[in-house]
Amino acid sequence: MDDHKNGGKFLVTRAKDVEFIFRSSNAMKVYLAGEFNSWEAESLPMKKYQEGVWEAMVKLLPGRYEYKMFVDNAWTEKPPCTVMIGGSCFKLILDGGLVPNHFGTQNYFFWVK
Repeated sequence: MDDHKNGGKFLVTRAKDVEFIFRSSNAMKVYLAGEFNSWEAESLPMKKYQEGVWEAMVKLLPGRYEYKMFVDNAWTEKPPCTVMIGGSCFKLILDGGLVPNHFGTQNYFFWVK
């Protein structure tokens, strides 16, 4: 896209809907926390859609994000969350993995492109 005022070009980035799916058959409350919500443990509740399946949708700009699950009042590293992007007919599982954090545990990370 041309930027006629400044005589150059600029990149237009759009936020994308990112879907998180967490599986835990015993959980009573599940929250998603990460860099996208300032690590506030209980600000983003996940909804239980099926027995043991929790989901949340977050709109994010392209970039790298770390996150973790807060399950029944405790941080957890297992089992991992599935992070996807795409419409109702096609879902792309986002690249990611684990990285150490300064608490001596690990965070998950993923890329939105």
